Amino acid sequence: MKSIRHAFVAALAALLMSCAGQPDHFYSLTTLPDGVRPPGTAFTTHLILSIAIPPAVDRREMVVNASGDQLLILEHERWAAPMSELVAQTLARDIEQRRADVLVGDRSFDQSTVPPVKVTIDVVQMSARRGGSATLEAHWRIVDEAARIDEIGGETFSAPLDGDAYAAVAKGFSADLGDLASRLAGRLPRH
Repeated sequence: MKSIRHAFVAALAALLMSCAGQPDHFYSLTTLPDGVRPPGTAFTTHLILSIAIPPAVDRREMVVNASGDQLLILEHERWAAPMSELVAQTLARDIEQRRADVLVGDRSFDQSTVPPVKVTIDVVQMSARRGGSATLEAHWRIVDEAARIDEIGGETFSAPLDGDAYAAVAKGFSADLGDLASRLAGRLPRH
């Protein structure tokens, strides 16, 4: 009995050491297409962006779909920041890439000559399956009080994952956000 207990303790210790020894990998989302805003571009539209993401994926650990309704929360595959912050930052830069007249910022950028346009995005689903695709379903509302625009829309975006590496999940979601930014940039009013 004593030898079984020792074997169990040794196996448990080996398991804990292997988990503790596994390095964490960190991922971020990127602006697509990669580029910089032209210097000296004057903006005429101030955009205030508000984003809500389901709590199951708004975390530092990467979440991927398994079979059926099962989600895998990957302790050692992590986002560099909470997903809601990464999505907001990436989407803001993506929109600015597509519309040189738009500046995304909070209320502190308000000016009397540039009335803000409010865009609220509700991410309904954000899922990825290794070897499959990254899918983002979003609903949005665009409100421009000066132009008397109040528009509601929604769409599902999907990008294939190139390979089984977890970096492909980050690239897939980056592509989805780029597609969402293109859709929003085309819907935003021009001042």
